[in-house]
Amino acid sequence: MLVALLAPAAPVVQARAVTPSSGSSVSVEKRHPRALFFGDSYFVGGGCSPDAKQGMAYLAGTELGYRTTVRGAGGTGFVAANPEYGLPPYLGQIHDGALDVRRPSLVVIAGGSNDVGLPVDQVKRNAKKILRIARGKYPHATLVLVGPLDTYGGYDDSIPIRDALRSAAKGLHVRFIDDMTWVAGHDDWLCDDYVHPTYAGHVALGHRLAKALRKRGA
Repeated sequence: MLVALLAPAAPVVQARAVTPSSGSSVSVEKRHPRALFFGDSYFVGGGCSPDAKQGMAYLAGTELGYRTTVRGAGGTGFVAANPEYGLPPYLGQIHDGALDVRRPSLVVIAGGSNDVGLPVDQVKRNAKKILRIARGKYPHATLVLVGPLDTYGGYDDSIPIRDALRSAAKGLHVRFIDDMTWVAGHDDWLCDDYVHPTYAGHVALGHRLAKALRKRGA
């Protein structure tokens, strides 16, 4: 399964919640801390649901009370690039500033779906690099890694990626969320491409993501 090849990928997307204009920036940040979500089209949008502000990441952040920023690019991953749109893998996007956000209290990095079929050892190495970068930039933030979402079932292709990412997170004492089977039994949550969630699917997945993040200290 190579998600990047199965449906048009979303371009790089940045979405922000509206920041209140009244009061000092310090008091605003205390009342409504900032969250940064970074990932592939499941976070930034794709298929029949291209609007990141209606996506699972933005909805989860909003449910948890954060001013939410969503960054990333469809069809990309820890190793995977999306050459059709000229989009580099995660490390390239981070080099270009994808993780540059003002004092986030929560940083969530997700992916792996587009890395299926690519070298698992390289996926793990790159994931560790990215987690170290995120922790170095934001040492006081809650850092969470989310594994690949598999919309096909069977899971044989996704399990090695999921396990590699879980191992990378564990080795660095980073919280991990396994979302691989979240769509199981819910084909009605998927677009006609059977890859990307519908907006209704994103609502359900966003709530599930928020619950998982809350359990991990978000």
